Amino acid sequence: MKTKNTISYIGLMMLFLSLVGSFSGCSRKDPDKYGQDISNPNATKIADILKEPQNFDGKIVTVQGQIIRECPSGCWFEVKENSAIIYVDINPSGFAIPQKLGKTVTVEGKIMIKDNQPKMVGTGVEIQ
Repeated sequence: MKTKNTISYIGLMMLFLSLVGSFSGCSRKDPDKYGQDISNPNATKIADILKEPQNFDGKIVTVQGQIIRECPSGCWFEVKENSAIIYVDINPSGFAIPQKLGKTVTVEGKIMIKDNQPKMVGTGVEIQ
């Protein structure tokens, strides 16, 4: 009788551990990566870029936020951080992203000023 209970107990413990292991893996999803790897994980505030774009013109920066608008073919998108929004063009870098509206994104690229507005030419994108 004791052997049967021990086997049942071991079976239940194995089931419990496999369930815990599969659920704990669900919370750690690697980001989807496109283009080049992001070399600087320290994000610059989009509001800072918009406030003084001349200080960032031609510089490589990393920004983070939410995709609020995007090209149907995935060649550009807009990133919003709080109330600040920046346009990101990835077409010059030779890649596109799938539709990810509403997702959190990290983008690295060069700031350029066009028509007195800063925009970013993205070289690397990570989507959570």
